[in-house]
Amino acid sequence: MANFILILICLLAGQLLRKVSSFPKDGHKALNIFIIYIALPAVAFRYVPLIEWSASIVWPFLSQFLVFGIALIAVWIFSKIKPIDTTTRGALLLTMGLSNTSFVGFPLVETWYGSDAIKIALLSDQGAFFVLSILGIGYATWYAEGYVSVRYLMKRIITFPPFIAFLIAISISHMPLPAWWNTLMEKLSAPLVPLALVSVSLQISFKEPFDRWSELGYALMVKLLLAPAVVMVLLSLLTNLTSLYYKITVFEAAMAPMVTSYVVASQFRLNSGLAGYIVGIGILLSLLTTAGWYWVLENILTT
Repeated sequence: MANFILILICLLAGQLLRKVSSFPKDGHKALNIFIIYIALPAVAFRYVPLIEWSASIVWPFLSQFLVFGIALIAVWIFSKIKPIDTTTRGALLLTMGLSNTSFVGFPLVETWYGSDAIKIALLSDQGAFFVLSILGIGYATWYAEGYVSVRYLMKRIITFPPFIAFLIAISISHMPLPAWWNTLMEKLSAPLVPLALVSVSLQISFKEPFDRWSELGYALMVKLLLAPAVVMVLLSLLTNLTSLYYKITVFEAAMAPMVTSYVVASQFRLNSGLAGYIVGIGILLSLLTTAGWYWVLENILTT
């Protein structure tokens, strides 16, 4: 209960800070710098050594690619039902295909499954990062410019601090570390949850006029309900869903759209207004839908 209250307080705090005139309009950027360069690497150093290396770890990673594939099909189907322009296609693809596995995902995973499950959520987050860096940016570039820069995509991957930390954490996972190391990483990673939630809330705005309700409803249905349902069905056919690995895989697939999908949509001149509404409302709705997915995973699939 305390974690759930923390989520609500941090989201409310972000909205209240938006109304404080002395608070910088781009204040979330400073929070994001700390999160990306300090907190997320600390999470990797703290939890990667705890990962039990087996075939099970593949699913949390690959599931994020599956979610993006579902989004591709969903955009194609919607465009056949209702003609939409290229910028709207791009916005729909990014918001349906990219999951908020860390900024929103980590707090919700910790709330429902405890801190031990973060090591599995971290695998989903790495998958989401690769989907964003390769497919997300790639398709955004294609929709905006008509071409894709492979060099730019590779540079994004190899220079992303959490990914570098993830690789280093793997390389030192079997090395003896001093007693103070875990304590240090725990302290550095502790601010991740509140800062990430405040940062997300600071970027949510509903001030722009809006008339794309069919696109909004369709995107949220696909992202919050259909995509995790498909992941769940496939995993139930291929694996044993009673394992915590597979529960967290489905749970992370059910996360709200990634905030970065809105940022990318804005950067590449896609339909950022639509993307902003999908992300903002999606985050709020996900507090309810993820509770529903937790109930399904714990009460139906384990009986």
